[in-house]
Amino acid sequence: MKSIIISIIMFVFTLNAHAQKLLTVLENYRPLKNAHSVNEGKVWDDFYDEMPAARRMIVPGFTWKWAGYTFDTLFIGQGRIVAEKHGILLNLGMFEDLCDRGIGTDSSLSPISWKIVRKWRKKIVIIEWENAGYFDDWSYRGRCDRHIHFQLWLYEKDHRVELHCHRDLWFRDAAAPLRKAEARLLLPEGQKVFALTYQP
Repeated sequence: MKSIIISIIMFVFTLNAHAQKLLTVLENYRPLKNAHSVNEGKVWDDFYDEMPAARRMIVPGFTWKWAGYTFDTLFIGQGRIVAEKHGILLNLGMFEDLCDRGIGTDSSLSPISWKIVRKWRKKIVIIEWENAGYFDDWSYRGRCDRHIHFQLWLYEKDHRVELHCHRDLWFRDAAAPLRKAEARLLLPEGQKVFALTYQP
């Protein structure tokens, strides 16, 4: 019995030793320029039904690792990214029903874009959700009063993830779901969840 307990403790320690965290950075938020548009000016809501996979797909040109698993293709979702390879599914970012603040009209008010930049000879994938609204607000009130804008940064160098947003927005009620952002790794044996850590 004692050996079983020790084995379980060692297994948990091994998982934690390889755990990665979603790091929140409130500084250095700058809207993307000359980036690839995902929604191309179209109003969006149910992302996977409305947006062709080719528009949502990012091939960063490097293999990106999370918790020991390697991914080479990413897909943009509603406030998060999705990656899948060999039956391993990674969801990373916000788990909230976001929508375009122009929902109900023909004009998008919430652009989604991405860009690959180089820093220290390594690549960084940056995905941006600008002025996104909450579908619950629209369904209850017919308008999106709350809004958020944020970016996910994925680093080639050390495979870390950063969530960038405006400092003043972070402390508003609208940004509360950002503070609950996380990564969910779905494995054949079950799901692992990595929590966001706060760093001012």
